[in-house]
Amino acid sequence: MKKLGFILILFALISWPLPIRAAGGIYASGGGSKTAGETFTISVTASGTNFDSLQGIISVSGPVTIVSFNPGSATWLPGKTPSNGGAFVGIVSERSSLTVATITLRGRTPGSGAVSVSGVRLADKGSVVGDGAGGASFTITKAPQYPSDVKVSSTTHPNQDEFYDQKTITLSWNKDSGISGFSYLLDKEAGTVPPTKVTSSDSSVTYENQEIGTYYFHIRSVNSDGWGGTTHFKINIKEPDPKVDEALPKPTNIQIIKDSPFTNNIDDGTLKGIKISGQTLPNYVANLNFEPLPALPEGYKDTSIDTAVKDKNTQPLSLLVAVANDQGYFEKTLDFPVKAGFYKLSIQGQSIKTLTPISDSIKFQVSIKNGGTVELVNDIDQFEPAPPAPLTTWDKTKTLLLDRNFQYGGGGLIIILALGIVGIVWWRKKRLLN
Repeated sequence: MKKLGFILILFALISWPLPIRAAGGIYASGGGSKTAGETFTISVTASGTNFDSLQGIISVSGPVTIVSFNPGSATWLPGKTPSNGGAFVGIVSERSSLTVATITLRGRTPGSGAVSVSGVRLADKGSVVGDGAGGASFTITKAPQYPSDVKVSSTTHPNQDEFYDQKTITLSWNKDSGISGFSYLLDKEAGTVPPTKVTSSDSSVTYENQEIGTYYFHIRSVNSDGWGGTTHFKINIKEPDPKVDEALPKPTNIQIIKDSPFTNNIDDGTLKGIKISGQTLPNYVANLNFEPLPALPEGYKDTSIDTAVKDKNTQPLSLLVAVANDQGYFEKTLDFPVKAGFYKLSIQGQSIKTLTPISDSIKFQVSIKNGGTVELVNDIDQFEPAPPAPLTTWDKTKTLLLDRNFQYGGGGLIIILALGIVGIVWWRKKRLLN
């Protein structure tokens, strides 16, 4: 009897339908090491077997913010769409894989977390075909604090858009807390990035005796987290400006006279042929500084400037110049019309980059009166009135008519006066006789 009972139990266990072992499941992927502030994505996918329905729970934990939680393309039952911490249930046409959800996260603070999946059931035609589950863990680390861009300044070349004749370049910059060193270099390329190797931990540098041209100083700093961005500082070096040597004599014996030929144009109130002469150092260029500058004709070019540049290696400072001879004598004729009025003239000698002191100012008047004159004056506070406008054809005609009327009318008047006197004398004589 006992033996029969054992056989019946064994038969029942053998005959009872056993559940199918899970072959598929729902798993999360995409974790790993992230930094605070970084955005990353976790994907939850069903796979491993054919299925036509699925369910489960997705949970997000750790120091992260959910940026978005997007469910896959299944038909989700009302209120059973994938979400953080909520159960989802969906049906699909039979398939072997499906993206259940795509989750975008952003790390907030250092720490650990995970996207886990639980309560999984995959079914096909009513039979459970999978219940595997797997999560994706992640670690949020502190975001690196790279150095800020270095702030550069210069005492020798402070404005990056200006040109300086200083050939020694002195640069300095800030050194923030935590900075362990700098990588920098000077070249003529605008976008050079210094190598990731410390040049110095100092906060200043000097480059001496640089050539004329445009340079760029490139620098970046490093701390325990790494290298910062590159700062580019522009330096412009030009030819030195001419400088006054106070030990030199200033130009003297300056004269302003009418040259020959001399033209006096009363129609437009101008004179042409004003001669300026004087004495400066031998072979120096005399810069003629007018106040105001006479109006130069359009396209006018002083040929003496070409001589100064070519033969004297001197770039004059004025628009009108004269070149002194071996004895220092110079002269210049203004071969263009100069408007009548008051002017002030000063002269400064120049040789390449050396200047003499400026001469005493000379004030003079250009006038169209009396055939045209050039005279020295004591002050220029008053200006000669503008010359009268040239006579029109009608004005000239009127003048001619007036002149003729005067000639003929004047003669007739004289005759009438004479006859009147004769008549008065005759009348008085006749009265006396009566």
